[in-house]
Amino acid sequence: MKTIMEQRVAASVSALKGWRRWLLAVALGTGAGFSMPPWHVFPLMPVGLVGLVWLIDARVAKDAIRPLRRSFGDGLLWGLGYFSVGSLWIIEAFNVPPADFAALGPPIVGGLAVVLALFVGFTCLAWTWVVRRFHVLAHSWARIVLFGVLAATFEWLRGHVFTGFPWNPFGHVWAFAAILLQPAAWFGVYGLSAITVALLAMPAALAAGRYRSTAIAVAALLLPFVAAAPRPWLVEPAGTPDGPMLRLVQPNVPQAEKWLVQKRDEHVGKLMRLSTLERPDSVRHVIWPETAVPFLLAQSPHYLRLVAGAAPPDGYLLVGAPRGAMTAEEARIVSPGNREPIWNSLHVIDGTGTIRATYDKVHLVPLGEYLPLRRHFALLADTIGRGSFEAGPDRRTIRLPGLPPVGVIICYEAIFPGAVVDARDRPAWILNVTNDSWFGQSSGPYQHLVSARLRAIEEGLPLIRVANTGISAVIDRFGRIEAQLGMERTGVIDRNLPPAGPPTPYAHFGDLALLGILIILLAPVCWIALRN
Repeated sequence: MKTIMEQRVAASVSALKGWRRWLLAVALGTGAGFSMPPWHVFPLMPVGLVGLVWLIDARVAKDAIRPLRRSFGDGLLWGLGYFSVGSLWIIEAFNVPPADFAALGPPIVGGLAVVLALFVGFTCLAWTWVVRRFHVLAHSWARIVLFGVLAATFEWLRGHVFTGFPWNPFGHVWAFAAILLQPAAWFGVYGLSAITVALLAMPAALAAGRYRSTAIAVAALLLPFVAAAPRPWLVEPAGTPDGPMLRLVQPNVPQAEKWLVQKRDEHVGKLMRLSTLERPDSVRHVIWPETAVPFLLAQSPHYLRLVAGAAPPDGYLLVGAPRGAMTAEEARIVSPGNREPIWNSLHVIDGTGTIRATYDKVHLVPLGEYLPLRRHFALLADTIGRGSFEAGPDRRTIRLPGLPPVGVIICYEAIFPGAVVDARDRPAWILNVTNDSWFGQSSGPYQHLVSARLRAIEEGLPLIRVANTGISAVIDRFGRIEAQLGMERTGVIDRNLPPAGPPTPYAHFGDLALLGILIILLAPVCWIALRN
């Protein structure tokens, strides 16, 4: 009876045509989008993936008309629903006063969703081509595993093409429980996505009535979760102190006020009070968020001496601030319109007001922090807010006396797997400073936090996240949040730096580890496809 019911549902889904089919594809993708943070409606992801597989199953039949194009269309519409939900938070940035370009928010976000949805469309197109070529896969659980591998492959491409945008990879669906994110330490979030899609879409294979082989496949796909889950508790209890005590400062300055010159002293004064108020003597270092000082601090001696008062004795203040050219070599950087180059930076300042180290953001936000081709079209240079930033030279580890070696990532850089530390000079922790105040109480800051947690797991390093309006957090190397300050709250976190661990397999091998898990998943698929 169960098999008959599933076959009928699958057949009904596959048989849909016209607007009903389009509407279902969008609805399934939209539902899957709500399985992500902060909603965590987990069942909507397996429903969405199973529904998508049943939709494109219809394109596998040998007599199907224009199967590849229509399979691509099904995936595109599913992806449009998924990424529309996942990108809604971007509209908030257009509504920050004075909101001169608010009307552009919806079409830009819609256009971005279409571009991202192309990768789901190509996943479905590639899947249909392979299954039609090896028709023995058409009614096997192996086609579901193949779908997971292709989904992760195109997700990897989404994270790299045109500088990449790996937002909300499928592996993030497990973010409601750190225990379920642990396989990312072995093969990264893309490998986790491959297993996730294959596992959650596997019920689609039940329509063929092959319960035993499907159950074996499910058990095999669960093995990485079962094997990785005990890592945090077997190796290290949560909250184990190790490094110096840090003070994370969350000033909660509204984005509409952040860059106002007349508010400059007020904002700096607030940061100073939060940095020193009732501060325990054990605090060694104080950290302010991205562009906490929204002017050229290195070229402002008065303010530099002032903020140095926030640094503890024999410790440092780590502060986000834009930076102008300091040397003749930097000044020679070609800038459109003869503008002085500006970097989005983090300074490490000691108690004397000396800047001991600086990190310049390497991976900038396209259309947000810089315009592509701006060097060739000078008129474009100033069309983004206060003009385009320059990209820093490379990832680096900051090493100073009394400060555990730290790898810095600024805001957007936290979403890129395998690109957050200098692998040749491994740090003891990762510092992520950010300014998510652009996005208010939307889903964006919550999803951004999940990306930071995955980077900690992948690298096997604790991650300290300091945000302007939230969410600031202390994250251990297993992605567990030890302390956090919620959205739009003013306050501080005083916490010891959690201990680092040895390099994880993913930290050591990078995307070779991802390739390894994809080959392992493909092995039984190839065996089934080629045995006849």
